[in-house]
Amino acid sequence: MNLISSISKSVLLFTTLILISCNKDSTNDEITLSYQYLADKTWYLDYSQTDSLIKTYIGQSTYFINFIKDRKTIDSDGFSGTYSVEKINNQLQIHVQAVTKQLNPIEYIYNIESIGSKHLVLSYTTGGTKTTLFYSIK
Repeated sequence: MNLISSISKSVLLFTTLILISCNKDSTNDEITLSYQYLADKTWYLDYSQTDSLIKTYIGQSTYFINFIKDRKTIDSDGFSGTYSVEKINNQLQIHVQAVTKQLNPIEYIYNIESIGSKHLVLSYTTGGTKTTLFYSIK
């Protein structure tokens, strides 16, 4: 009986070690890929959705944001600063620390809902209300 118990424990330990050693953390890959998709593009806001209210900006002079390769950012409101991509609680996020035209500091965080080479979907929640922002490059 002790031999069977000893073998069972050894098999369980071996299996656990194999599973742990084969588990690849993809967080760094996701963050690196997000930086590659974001960088050196002008992202134009096409429309936003808050609850069931959709506002479209297609064909209009609209909000845009540039994420530069050196991790600096500037937008059409005149905010400039730095950005970083992080994964918090299994959610990719863009953290922006910037200053306004009047040099007042501002910090904001967007959840990355979807990111690709030509489309970007971000969201944020204020007062329990979620707003989703849909961007594209032109």
